[in-house]
Amino acid sequence: MSLILGSERALFDRHIVEADLSVDDFEITLERDTPGSKEKSSMAQVGTGSVAVTYKPTEIARHYRYNVVLPPHDQFDRELKMNLFMT
Repeated sequence: MSLILGSERALFDRHIVEADLSVDDFEITLERDTPGSKEKSSMAQVGTGSVAVTYKPTEIARHYRYNVVLPPHDQFDRELKMNLFMT
């Protein structure tokens, strides 16, 4: 896993700031799927993976898949507003 940085991290940070929380309290990492790991065709998994968001004070972690209807940062925003991180 690698930390998400740059403009992709800024999308998550915007939601964190809007919720009046500290961006330093969240660890956001990216894990890319290995091509062909779940399907017979290696092209089936190109550009897929998941984003893991951990809220450090409660150690609650959530995982968001790429290539779904909502991008990971919007899935995170929805769950942040639902207080799934117990902030």
